[in-house]
Amino acid sequence: MLAGRLVQVQWLDRDTYADLGARQGTAQWQIPSVRGAILDRNLNLLAVSDNLPTIWADPREVRQPYETARALATVLDIDVDAIAERLGSDRHFVYVARQVSPAQGAAVAELQLRGIGVRGESSRLRPNGDDFARGLLGAVDIDQNPLGGAEMQFAELLDGTDGREVARIAQSGMPLPNGTEHFEPVNHGDDVVLTLHTQVQWVAERSLTDAVSSTGARGGMVVVLATETGDVLALAAVRRDSETGEIRPVAYNPAYTDAFEPGSVAKSFTVATALEQGLTSPADTYSTPTEYTFADKRFIEPYSQVDRELTTSEILVHSSNIGTIKIAERIGERELQRSLRSFGFGSLTGPDESPALPGESRGILRPATAWQGTDLATIAFGQGIAVTAIQLAAAYNTIANDGMYVTPRLVLGSVGSDGALRPAEPAPARRVLSSQTAAHMGEMLSSVVRDGTGKRAAIPGYRVAGKTGTAQKPSPDGGYSDTDYVSSFAGFLPADRPRLTVVVVLDEPHEYRAGIVAAPVFAEVAEYALRMLQVSPDA
Repeated sequence: MLAGRLVQVQWLDRDTYADLGARQGTAQWQIPSVRGAILDRNLNLLAVSDNLPTIWADPREVRQPYETARALATVLDIDVDAIAERLGSDRHFVYVARQVSPAQGAAVAELQLRGIGVRGESSRLRPNGDDFARGLLGAVDIDQNPLGGAEMQFAELLDGTDGREVARIAQSGMPLPNGTEHFEPVNHGDDVVLTLHTQVQWVAERSLTDAVSSTGARGGMVVVLATETGDVLALAAVRRDSETGEIRPVAYNPAYTDAFEPGSVAKSFTVATALEQGLTSPADTYSTPTEYTFADKRFIEPYSQVDRELTTSEILVHSSNIGTIKIAERIGERELQRSLRSFGFGSLTGPDESPALPGESRGILRPATAWQGTDLATIAFGQGIAVTAIQLAAAYNTIANDGMYVTPRLVLGSVGSDGALRPAEPAPARRVLSSQTAAHMGEMLSSVVRDGTGKRAAIPGYRVAGKTGTAQKPSPDGGYSDTDYVSSFAGFLPADRPRLTVVVVLDEPHEYRAGIVAAPVFAEVAEYALRMLQVSPDA
């Protein structure tokens, strides 16, 4: 009988038993990768992966589900009935509470409850709080799956690849020395370095929240660019909850996704186009009556009660609609549309016309062939065209940057396991205005702050160049609202040697004049940013 059994095991069923032995003597482990961190331009942590305790249970080992759940409730914020029901199942593994605090994990371990275990689980931490740069950074779910923002946009870099090991083990389950049969190394995710400046972002969010609160606005946006490189130093957006009135950063990027009619901030580009084409000069004069008819429509000058003679510069300083219309008449539909397109309006800001962030909007800039009636007049002073805040910032940055358009960029590079920074591709640039035109525009926009509608954007010690915009919002029933406005200020500084371009947008403030509500926010954010970047005052 013994000989027969040996024949069966060693010969007849040899493969079966060899297979069984291999399975019993071999184990496989997943080696989890770590998701890469997101850093600001100074390598400060914005989002990082860390281990937090997760409480789990083997219901087969839990003898008294309700009593066990009650004991857990003494140290965890859990629903006793729901957990007791889970502990009473016939499953091999259930979660009790995931990613709790280290103190709670330690407290559960001290209870030494039968069938209850504590293990580390990768979680995403935001050192500056979950609301900081909320829309830009995005979020991940509890399993580290990206849900939006930079977490989703750069998932390919941030995501690592889990490793795997197959090894021989002893009867106790311990790996045997030199028993590794197969090994796939773990590849941790790369760190992504954003262009964001943490302190400037913090001030932009604080100042914007204060402004929305004090003006009763529905929300607002602030964009801060480094002039020469187009680096996005701050991208703040807040919204007032219509029910509670609470003002918080939003979970998406309205500066890239929400288009609005810009109003008078667009006049700068009409004037720049005429200067660039030699159709006007800063000193040319225009008759600007209080009323003017264009394409059978009567336009009324909003800020003047008397007929005036204004120079091109004064048209910008006093934000004259009729003066801007007369300049646009010299340009014509085709050339004005082409010029606005060259400033980046109607286009995406990512490489090769791709979205820079998920859901980015092109805004609205119709082909010149589709313009009709009053379109030339209204688009010239900022109605009938829709832009995003990032487009507006990039366009003003073109004037600040000696006439060179620089694509706004969000990423400086990535850092791999070797610790070396791999720089991102430089932002593409193209010439839009001549240096002379850019210089003329800088002088005129400085006059707007010194003598015109933008006086509250002034900063002691620095020349500021910028323009206000107070735009009626389109009405759902057609035409424009008499009560709802978008108020904005766009500008750059120091005017003679620009380092920063800043755009502020407030949605439906009670006091809608941009010079009163948006310009002070510009000054507060810009002044702090100048100090942080150690920009010396003007001589």
